[in-house]
Amino acid sequence: MRINDGAFVAARDGRLVLGHVDHPFDLWQADAGILVLLAEISRGTGPDELGSAVAAGRPAVDAALARLRQAQVVVDEPQPALRDVNVEIAKAIAAAPDLHADPEFMRAARSCEGLTLTSPAAQYALWSAVRYLVSNGIPGALVECGVWRGGSMLLSALALLGTGTEDRDLYLFDTFDWKWEQSGDRDGLIGQPPADAPSAETRPADAGTVAAEQMSAGVTAEQVFRRIAAGGYPAERIRCVTGLVQDTVPDQAPERIALLRLDTDQYDSTLHELRELYPRVSPGGVVIIDDYGKLAGATRATDEYLAELEHPPLLHRMDTQGRIFIKPDRR
Repeated sequence: MRINDGAFVAARDGRLVLGHVDHPFDLWQADAGILVLLAEISRGTGPDELGSAVAAGRPAVDAALARLRQAQVVVDEPQPALRDVNVEIAKAIAAAPDLHADPEFMRAARSCEGLTLTSPAAQYALWSAVRYLVSNGIPGALVECGVWRGGSMLLSALALLGTGTEDRDLYLFDTFDWKWEQSGDRDGLIGQPPADAPSAETRPADAGTVAAEQMSAGVTAEQVFRRIAAGGYPAERIRCVTGLVQDTVPDQAPERIALLRLDTDQYDSTLHELRELYPRVSPGGVVIIDDYGKLAGATRATDEYLAELEHPPLLHRMDTQGRIFIKPDRR
């Protein structure tokens, strides 16, 4: 038993909550007992010993473990032998800034704190991609499908501003209203059966779940728009498109795309985005699949689509999840 990769504890509205990055809107309130339990698990205390190690007693510990397993914060498997690439890169950026020699990125990343669930490694890959597009003159807009609080596109806008670029259109596609795309039989975590996020009816009554309404501040289209504009990017270049991508793409998408970042998680939306938008990506343009290698839907849709191409690209790992690639120039 161990704490799952991607589990986190955060402060929301003056309370501590915990959850998993793959289910960012299904959070569980963390009291002192839960935090002590997590500390013991991180020390390697097994489930049989937790009852005596935690003062709450065996029945309370078993109930708490059931909640933690349901939230995917704790998993019943040993710690993986592979090193955590994400942690290594994050430590390298913090401890050896001369390794990347990019203090501007560090300042920009701090401006996006709390607005994105992506790791420092993934943020740096996005930052570098935008700089690459500008320095190589790759034409087109920056497009993101799956926006959440707008942190990734804000980081992209700051990267553009750092190069003196203000003439790229930014397209942000999202529902912006917490109406998620329905999961299908191809979705879920890789290696696990597909399942929708638990509803209010299926959660335990004492789960301490934070309601979606309490988490929704700052995720409307207007608020995301204001955040990016407040960062200094020209407001007339920012376009927030509301609705499922299956309804808004391709009709409301730009004709030429330099950066395509996909983060809608599910098979149907990811495959739709690739079919409709990848042909519009300029040769030499960059594509980022945020959940590749973690979520089955996004991974399978990407593999299926790229397998159909005459010249499939080489996918590069960003961290423990996510892939980035450059569209081949076959001229």
